[in-house]
Amino acid sequence: MGASGTKILAADDDRIVRRIIVAKLTGLGYEVTEAEDGQEAIEILEGGAVPDLLITDSLMPRMGGLELVRSVRNSPNSAVAGLPVIMLTSRQAERDVIEGLEIGLDDYVTKPFSPDELAARVRTALWRARR
Repeated sequence: MGASGTKILAADDDRIVRRIIVAKLTGLGYEVTEAEDGQEAIEILEGGAVPDLLITDSLMPRMGGLELVRSVRNSPNSAVAGLPVIMLTSRQAERDVIEGLEIGLDDYVTKPFSPDELAARVRTALWRARR
């Protein structure tokens, strides 16, 4: 399955970062929905709009990325709980990466980031999820 029809939810409080994600991924045929923080992302997921992949920042108001991922992984909805998740964050200390991976991240990308690298990681996470 190609990018067409593949839905991605991007949660980041930085509008410019969201614009970069949207521009790159929609240019490749993905459908991207934006959330300004983890709480908005949860509301989207609880509203029944389950994407194929979630990209989230770590540091956001109301609900941060780690709390969002914990919520996703503990969801009673198996489609939500099994969602591939990529953390896109400025936090790059080894302990941050380890903590993220231990709570269930599929990948960890640090800012500043290459949109091409992010797209490659999105493709890889989706490929793994579909196997």
